[in-house]
Amino acid sequence: MLTPTRKITVAAGQISALLMNEAAATLEQIEATIATAAGLGAELLVLPECAYPAYLLGSIHSYRVGDHLSSADFLGWLRKQAARRGLHIVCGFVEDTGDVLHNTAILLDDRGDVLGLARKRFLWHADHEWYTPGTEIRVINSRIGRIGILICAEARVPEIIATLANDGAELLAMSTCWINGARQAGQYENIQVEFLIEARAREFGIPFVCADKCGLELPPIGYVGQSRIVGADGTLLAEAPPDRPEVIVADLHLQPANKTRIAESWRRRLLTASPAQPSEKRDTHRIMVAATPARMVVEYLSMGTLEAWLEGLSRRGVTMLVSDISLPEQRETILGWARRFKIQSVLAPLPEGLSDIGCAKVGCLSGNDAHGFAPARAMALDGADILLVFDMPEDTAMLRTRAVENRVFMIGAGWNTAVLVDPGGKIMSMSQGDPSPASIAEFDLALAADKLVAPDTNIFQQRQPWLYKL
Repeated sequence: MLTPTRKITVAAGQISALLMNEAAATLEQIEATIATAAGLGAELLVLPECAYPAYLLGSIHSYRVGDHLSSADFLGWLRKQAARRGLHIVCGFVEDTGDVLHNTAILLDDRGDVLGLARKRFLWHADHEWYTPGTEIRVINSRIGRIGILICAEARVPEIIATLANDGAELLAMSTCWINGARQAGQYENIQVEFLIEARAREFGIPFVCADKCGLELPPIGYVGQSRIVGADGTLLAEAPPDRPEVIVADLHLQPANKTRIAESWRRRLLTASPAQPSEKRDTHRIMVAATPARMVVEYLSMGTLEAWLEGLSRRGVTMLVSDISLPEQRETILGWARRFKIQSVLAPLPEGLSDIGCAKVGCLSGNDAHGFAPARAMALDGADILLVFDMPEDTAMLRTRAVENRVFMIGAGWNTAVLVDPGGKIMSMSQGDPSPASIAEFDLALAADKLVAPDTNIFQQRQPWLYKL
């Protein structure tokens, strides 16, 4: 039986990045954004991470002596705005408890009442200098639905999203400051905009409302804008431009997210508080990998050109070949010829768990396993450098997501397609269509052993398994 849905109108308010000493202008921006969202008929407005007074504080001391409203006074002001406009609001702000600062997002209802808040649990780079991480993951009830709050880099942590989904979230409100990684003026680069948010929505069956800043806050640090509203199927419903403030609006149909179904062995590993077990540091171990659509390998085999093809790969320095070849007689022939050229062939299926193939620790997933985070996460925690996906899904964004969240190399291999993805989520090489040559790239295994995604930001050391509900 289909779960009934409820329709609500949501808005994401993108504002210009301003310095902390421009807090008065920021307050005016926020007020205007709230008025615009209300005028567009929104029932919920999401505002950016640290919308007030700013994201970059300099120091705790500089925040506390700065010329801006205290966090309590800002909250009082925001409550009046929500009540005046009859609007539910999620807004990021700097919260000062008197003891510590938190990077916080709060949910107010349309009467201005505080329904709940989230304190950023996965801190990014400079966050560590100013903020104390949060220690709670929970969904907040409201008259318009059950809302989970994410703050920026937390979209990289699947356990946080899974916990909110399992707690009955119907919508994820995301306050963010997506930092622009592009080096050229007028260009914008951030993995969350490029593929991650849409992939997360599909994976968990939950819509996202993401509000970002735009422009430079403190050169060279600036943001990509492109605030977005994404449906539960990953469809992009509305998107702001990269370079100017804008309020975007869309209708969402709410229903509970997909609860994660995780095999008990994976669940136990994900809830283990012991440190991750990364591979040993490898400063010199680089391997040349070729992934080839199975159709092409079978064609080489039937045409009698397999030997010449493998010899060509060997001349290019390839030492690992991956293809989705499952018929025993074909496998044996390919393995035999590959050994002659000192190429290790990795053909479907591999045994469960991790295998040592040359100098790499390799794990194997089925195509269906790649759609859920748990198997890949558990193998990465146990030290995988490379994860293989046979019977490769068409959704390359999901492969890139598995790579990014775990800092591992991903190889997808199917009948018509093969793709290599680096630990940063970048597609290194892809074979698709007709003809489809091998995808070839060099893997530097030291990149997979290094779990830092930014200074002071280790994806595994910041895990909080005691908070996860899986």
